[in-house]
Amino acid sequence: MAEIGTGSCNGNEAEEGGAYPFFVRSQNIKAKNDFQYDEEAIIIPGEGGIGEIFHYVNGKYALHQRVYRIHFIDKTINVKFIYYYMKSNFKSFILKKAVSATVTSIRKPMIEKFEIPIPPLEVQEEIVKILDRFADYAAELQAELQARQEQHEFYRDKLLSFNNINKKGGGNLDENE
Repeated sequence: MAEIGTGSCNGNEAEEGGAYPFFVRSQNIKAKNDFQYDEEAIIIPGEGGIGEIFHYVNGKYALHQRVYRIHFIDKTINVKFIYYYMKSNFKSFILKKAVSATVTSIRKPMIEKFEIPIPPLEVQEEIVKILDRFADYAAELQAELQARQEQHEFYRDKLLSFNNINKKGGGNLDENE
């Protein structure tokens, strides 16, 4: 149903302004000027951020050596459907199986044991369409929230700076001064 494996790049191979996404064990995506894969896949870290970091990719990309790619070869599967399903269900499953040392990590056989219900392709596509729409709404709301937060901080700082106010009549919180 899927090929599961890790990349072979080191984190220090990232290149500022590189042409292709370079997935490392982080939510932040770096870049490289060369790629290892050209496919549709789900990317998850092999350690740190287990069950919290998911990337969906469709195209050329590079992969860190401790990051897993899950590339579906079964044509009756919508990869984005599996991406959403994993975001919703994988964390509770994998944390029961993960190896804990100083950093929680997972191994390929653990991923292979994750069961996924596969409805008909038409159902998968409809679910993806709905969830993509909600993801777009959430991104718009997040951008609006960020803009409002910046606006709030700007006016708060401006109103509380008192740079242009006559110092006459000002006071201290300390009554003895």
